[in-house]
Amino acid sequence: MKGQHYIMTGATSGLGLALLKTLLKQQVRVTVLARTPQKIAELTNKINSNQLTIIKCNLLNIDDINSITAQLSASKIDGLIYSSGVGYFKSIEAHSTEEILETYQLNLVNFNVLFKALLPYFAHNASIVGIGSQAAYSTQAYAAHYGASKAAFIQLLNALRLEHPSFHVMTVNTGPVNTPFHNHADPTLQYAKKYQRIMLDPSRLAQDIIDGINQKKVEINQPRWMYILLKFYNLAPRIYERLFPFAFKNKK
Repeated sequence: MKGQHYIMTGATSGLGLALLKTLLKQQVRVTVLARTPQKIAELTNKINSNQLTIIKCNLLNIDDINSITAQLSASKIDGLIYSSGVGYFKSIEAHSTEEILETYQLNLVNFNVLFKALLPYFAHNASIVGIGSQAAYSTQAYAAHYGASKAAFIQLLNALRLEHPSFHVMTVNTGPVNTPFHNHADPTLQYAKKYQRIMLDPSRLAQDIIDGINQKKVEINQPRWMYILLKFYNLAPRIYERLFPFAFKNKK
C-alpha cells in the first residue's frame, strides 16, 4: 500500500484513528474528512506527517460532501475507508427526529453521496471499506435505528460489490469496540461497563482491516464467536428471541 492515496472518514478517534495511524506507518497518503476545526487541530497535533491531508467536511451536510472534490489532489484515489457512524441506545419512541435522521444520514445515506462524489476519481481497482456492525444481524431492542441503518449499509456494500466488480469492496462487521462511540450512544456507560471484557481492541482490529485490504477480503466479522452465534440465531430468530429475551435487550 506504500504510496497509495486513501480517503478516510471518522478518523479523529477510536477505530478510525487507529486505522489512520496504521496507514501512515505504511507510508500511505491519507486525506481525512473531519467535521470540526477543533478536531482537525487535535488530529494534527497527534499525528505529524507530511502524508496527511485534512479537509473540513461535515458528513451530515451534503453540500460539504459535494464540495470536497475541488480540494482533492490530482492523484487517483486508491481507497475509501468509511469509518463514520453514530447510534443511540434508547427505545424507538425515545429517539428525537434529529437523532433518527442523523443515524440514517451518517450511517447510510451520506456514504452513498460521498461515494458518488468520489467515483470519477477512484483508481480502477480501488478498495471501498465500510465499517458495519454485527448489530445488523440480530434484533436490536433499544438500538433499533442503529441496527437497521447498519443492516442497510451492509446491503448497500454488497450491491456495490456486484455493480462495480473492478473494485475491492470489504465490509467490516464488529461487535463492541473499545472506542468513544459508547460515550455518545449511552452517556450512562452502563452497556460499555457491562461488556468491557469482550470489547475489541481498536489498534488490533485496525491491523486486521489493513491485512484484509491487502488480502482482498470481502468480509471481516469480529469477534468470530459472536458471528457464529448469530448465524445460528438467524436460522430461527423468533425462537431464540422467545427463549433468550435478555440477549436482545442488553442495551436498555
